[in-house]
Amino acid sequence: MKSFAASRHADVLVIGLGPTGATLAGLLARRGLRVAVFDRLPDLYPLPRAIGLDHEALRLWQSLGLAETLAPHIAPYRPSEYRGVSGRLIKRLDMAPPPHKLGWAPNWVFDQPAVERVLREHLAAQANVHIGLAHEVLTLDDEGGGVTATMRDATGHTSTWTAAYAVACDGGASPVRKRLGITLEDLQFDEPWLVVDAHVRPDKLAELPQTQVQYCEPERPSTFVVGPGTHRRWELMLLPGEPLHEQWPEETLWPLLARWIRPGEATLWRAAAYRFHGLVAQRWRAGRILLAGDAAHMTPPFMAQGMVQGLRDAANLAWKLARVLHHGAPDTLLDSYETERRPHVVATTRAAMALGRVICERDPVKAAERDARLLAEHGGAVPTTVRQSMLPDLVGGLIATDSPGAGSLFPQPRVRTSPDGGWGWLDEVGGDGLRVLADDRSLTAAEAGALEAALAPLQGRLLRLVDADVGPTPTGPGLRVAEEHTLLADWLRSLGARCALVRPDQQVYATAADASGALRHLDQIAAAIGPPEH
Repeated sequence: MKSFAASRHADVLVIGLGPTGATLAGLLARRGLRVAVFDRLPDLYPLPRAIGLDHEALRLWQSLGLAETLAPHIAPYRPSEYRGVSGRLIKRLDMAPPPHKLGWAPNWVFDQPAVERVLREHLAAQANVHIGLAHEVLTLDDEGGGVTATMRDATGHTSTWTAAYAVACDGGASPVRKRLGITLEDLQFDEPWLVVDAHVRPDKLAELPQTQVQYCEPERPSTFVVGPGTHRRWELMLLPGEPLHEQWPEETLWPLLARWIRPGEATLWRAAAYRFHGLVAQRWRAGRILLAGDAAHMTPPFMAQGMVQGLRDAANLAWKLARVLHHGAPDTLLDSYETERRPHVVATTRAAMALGRVICERDPVKAAERDARLLAEHGGAVPTTVRQSMLPDLVGGLIATDSPGAGSLFPQPRVRTSPDGGWGWLDEVGGDGLRVLADDRSLTAAEAGALEAALAPLQGRLLRLVDADVGPTPTGPGLRVAEEHTLLADWLRSLGARCALVRPDQQVYATAADASGALRHLDQIAAAIGPPEH
């Protein structure tokens, strides 16, 4: 039993141990908080639900030290081809080529049960994390100065836990959200689909499509996804009169899959019917209780962003909770969570819905018109749309909205800190606290000293970007880094900036043309996140 578990008091209670809850608990623990996380199931759900993730997710898990452990369970996401009424290609999505902005390739497929097992094993090894499986949350109340939760375990025994804050990551049907009386805003997308996962016989794999395919056919819109290894997924739109139930016997599934596979060519793994929704909670905070992941929003799967949206919630919340609980930031800092994340979620969800409407058209005339329109937009050619170009930046909250690049994600190149040193990820070298990146060529010793002095009370760090051919040198304030490529240099140049102020969640707070501008922005963010405790 973890030492703090005897007192049944934590800094943060996390309700729900899916990917969002597990990632949030890991990020909180990494920042030194005591975390108690509870889930109603006795073990993780053994079947895949999500299948797509992106470079933001992998960068987060990298920060937990899990990149190598997760590597066997992920694979690069293939391009997506949209094929119209006649089978002709009408749209194509793919990732941007390397060097990749965040270090990782932008899009991946993954084995969800295996990845969740890695996350849980990591949590179980943390002395400041208590895990309670097979625990039902009976009550969760905001007492003003903290929260109190009553749990019931599988034996019927009840216990009471207290904490400063609680985060409900308990899924789309979130009992916590319902108890709080928080309603969901319907973004006007509601379509019934059947999702089938299978492991395909290796000698059959070559006969199947070698990329993701969206069959935009009015008879039955459907999707084919190349998963890791022998895993393949089919998503099939249910037609009027077809039941939206949980049980799909194999004899009812094989006729639906006959276009691709037949009995004996694959082992069916899972079949589940869903309503693909676009929903977002009207509010994400009720005092000391916050919502995250599917409890706060649900996204149709057409951009593979549903799970990643929850991981972004975890990244946004973790450092802010740590600032409030450990570093004297005002409780109002947590209000910026919804201010930032809700518009981002809505915009991302609407982008996924737009793709869904391309796929889901069931009127043959309108489908033919759609095909003709998409082809005519580019003179009959089909350009490749970069998936990440469809995702928004933050547009408000704790960012300097009038600063170029504010609200975007900070690049992560491979860097080194000595001329003969090896290359490593920027986050692992420079940390993931508050940082100022400054072009060293435009930085005087006095300016570097002033930036470092301003960062010190915020537990921040100065990174000085030097030319790769010159190499880092060990003298003076700040950490000198040289990058393997020119991601950071090109990025700063594109913004007309010499400095960037980066938040702990890798969101850019502001950029500046010089050190004096960076110091002004440091004063601004210091006022919001508060001084350290003395």
